[in-house]
Amino acid sequence: ESNFGRRPTRKWLLLFLRLCSCCLWFSAEPGQNVFLPCKDTDQGEIIVVEWTRTDLKSGFVLLYRDGRIDLAKQLQSYKDRMDLLVNQIQKGDASLVLKNTTIDDSGTYECRVKQTNQEKKRISTVSLVVAPPPPGECLSLDQNQQLPGSGSQRETCSTILN
Repeated sequence: ESNFGRRPTRKWLLLFLRLCSCCLWFSAEPGQNVFLPCKDTDQGEIIVVEWTRTDLKSGFVLLYRDGRIDLAKQLQSYKDRMDLLVNQIQKGDASLVLKNTTIDDSGTYECRVKQTNQEKKRISTVSLVVAPPPPGECLSLDQNQQLPGSGSQRETCSTILN
């Protein structure tokens, strides 16, 4: 049976993405939190962090300078959804947590940093795909079932790959 024209499975997609050497690739479902890594191997104190999206012409996903996040330069759609590991900046780690992802968050992110007495440099490029799980990966609970720790009936989607 031919697979031509069929939607690739998540296993195949993840295998393909792992083979890409140009950048890091992540996938998430809407509503999940995603960790976007940006760790400089020099491990010096970072004084400026710029997180951008390559498909957006202006603004920052996150801009950190002068010891704080610059909210005036941040794109509106990312406000109140970003966490920078501020206590790790002095160790060369400018990784980011993007909270409550949406399909609109899909794209390629770049992290650039400037350390004391150095030029600004790109540390990481991360591609993120936010999409609902394929059909068949959701578990629907009937009215008499509930998830552990849950007080109500609801539908939940498994993030475990088959």
